[in-house]
Amino acid sequence: MSAQMFHKGDLVQVAKNLGRAMSHFTSGCRAIVIGSYKDQYGGSNQSNQGSYTLHLEGRGETSWYEESQLTMIESGQHDLLEQWEEELKANDEKHADMNWVFANGKDVANTAPGASVQALAKHLGCTNLWGRNGEGVTYFENARITMHIARPFLETGDKDGYIQHCKDICSNRNLETGANE
Repeated sequence: MSAQMFHKGDLVQVAKNLGRAMSHFTSGCRAIVIGSYKDQYGGSNQSNQGSYTLHLEGRGETSWYEESQLTMIESGQHDLLEQWEEELKANDEKHADMNWVFANGKDVANTAPGASVQALAKHLGCTNLWGRNGEGVTYFENARITMHIARPFLETGDKDGYIQHCKDICSNRNLETGANE
């Protein structure tokens, strides 16, 4: 069994071309290794150590990057990882603020940051866009529905109208399902 190439805290460059199967993944960026599949979940299978979870600069954590797609820049970058996490948290807090969301409504309607979509979804009673199993397809569908409902209000900057519309939707849903009984 060959040794694992990357470890937690390693700053790496993600290849520009990840191959056809991963063409939808973020590429051509810097990232810090969180760990291999084996580091995080165990197992003795050699392939478990060659697949990594990374913290992508400015984007956060994602999994399934392979060793062959990564190039070492510098090891031991735990402080940089902490800095990136703090920056991401500050951005998420800004983008989740409903005043910011509606002040930037037209832009959000076209390219909504994830934190904005989650803030909008929360008013519809959806507290986790990913669902209980953390599935990307669930996130996509919940985000699509949320943005469809929010779009007219975002385009006009009508935060109060959106919040009232959500209350109406939730109230009608509770009446139909008997949730208030």
